[in-house]
Amino acid sequence: MLLVVAALWWAAKIYMLDGRTNNIQVAEQRLEELENQNGRARINIARRDDLQSRMALLERQLRIFEEFIPESEEVPELLDAISQQTTLLGLELSRLQPQAAEAGDYYTKQTFQIAVLGDYHAVGRFLARIASLPRIIKPTNVQISLAPRSRATRDMEAPLEVSFVIETFVLGATPTTPVTQGASRG
Repeated sequence: MLLVVAALWWAAKIYMLDGRTNNIQVAEQRLEELENQNGRARINIARRDDLQSRMALLERQLRIFEEFIPESEEVPELLDAISQQTTLLGLELSRLQPQAAEAGDYYTKQTFQIAVLGDYHAVGRFLARIASLPRIIKPTNVQISLAPRSRATRDMEAPLEVSFVIETFVLGATPTTPVTQGASRG
């Protein structure tokens, strides 16, 4: 009888208990794999949320930045504003000449060569006012020299001729060649 019980116990162990133990081990391995995958998914979700918030911030900054970039129809108004500043400060605008536009991926870079005659401090105020116009305009390549005596400079104590290039980036513009007729203002 003892032998029969031992045989039944041995058969039950082999066919039932070992199979269940094996199934439990397989299930535990699968559970561990799923927990690892869930951990990686949580990390990816956190990264995605971080990227989305950073992208939203960059989009807001881009919209603010684009408010300061003129559209192609606003460029003549900006040039008029520059001309008005010369008049307000008592300067003589001796040259306002457009240069070739350079197309970029998102914006078109437009440059204009400008020369003014006037006193040192008035020229400094003029450059500061250009740089603080409501649209982004960047004066570059500033060259200062003594202005030759002429009718325009006769009332000035130490007249200077300041030539420089202004750069602006234009939204929605296609590059055009510089206008030759009426390119210089005197």
